[in-house]
Amino acid sequence: MKSIRPLALLFGLLLAGRALAVHLPVVLTEHVDDETLSLSIDEEALSRGPVWRPGQGPVPLTVADAVARLTDWARQAHPGFRRIVIEEIVLKPIESPRYGTHWHYLVVYRGLTDGQGSGGKPHVAAVLFDGTVVPGVVEPRP
Repeated sequence: MKSIRPLALLFGLLLAGRALAVHLPVVLTEHVDDETLSLSIDEEALSRGPVWRPGQGPVPLTVADAVARLTDWARQAHPGFRRIVIEEIVLKPIESPRYGTHWHYLVVYRGLTDGQGSGGKPHVAAVLFDGTVVPGVVEPRP
């Protein structure tokens, strides 16, 4: 019986570990009044976006570009909306253990159908600096 060299065994275990590595999303939660907002953002999607630090040049994605990306996305996600109305935009950081601090726009919007509001609560989504739109989930606070 041949003996397995310790270095070769260690190398094989490291390769197997990388293949089995699980990339968990960054989950952001915020409590507003009696509701909880949750956003699940894939870390790899986060890493694709440009890094920006406040005070070090212009924001890589302008507010106008973020609104355009969100509007295009919302029209596909909510085909019944005739128009998308932006109610609030906030520039916020995302802390990732793997990729450091990245920023995004948190956007609150409503959809209009036949001149009326969406009939429910506003929708929330994050727009990452690479233009990716991540829908948020708003639930009653337990």
